[in-house]
Amino acid sequence: MSEEAKEAPKKKGKLPVVVILALVLGAGGFFGMKMRGGDKDKEPEIKLGAVVPIEKEFIVNLKNGSSYVQAEIALHMKEGFDKKEIEHSMPALQDRINTVLMSKMPSEITAGKLPELKKEIATGLNEVLASGSHGDDKADHKDEKKKSKKKKSDEHDDGEHSEPEHPDWDSEKGPVLKVYFTKLATQ
Repeated sequence: MSEEAKEAPKKKGKLPVVVILALVLGAGGFFGMKMRGGDKDKEPEIKLGAVVPIEKEFIVNLKNGSSYVQAEIALHMKEGFDKKEIEHSMPALQDRINTVLMSKMPSEITAGKLPELKKEIATGLNEVLASGSHGDDKADHKDEKKKSKKKKSDEHDDGEHSEPEHPDWDSEKGPVLKVYFTKLATQ
């Protein structure tokens, strides 16, 4: 009997260890699943959708007053964006493009500077589409610029510079993701 008596406490000694180990593993699994569930709050991935050409050609005087730019532009929209919204906002979009182009010097419309120009146009058009504006309300543009600047400074306050997910796009969020110059000439 003495052997059985010695074995019984050993089993009792293992039982608490097994229970604690099961609780630790269960808690780890629970928190692991909970952390994985955080992906549901993540924004859906933005994909390229339709290319929408702007029907009218732009002929705009440049900032120096003695040169002009002639351009035709097409916009690559995010997937699922309603083309009717583009048509409805077309006067405001054309105005924003004219404003951006008129603010440039001829030296700013060169092959090396085109990516910056495309990003500036995409940003301006996205502001127009986000505001739902169908005209040129300068107060709305100022408010949008302030919000945009504040958002950019908030994103980079942590000291880290994040790489864009799509470096070949002119905007990361859209609805205008890329700007194409289908025709571009300066004189």
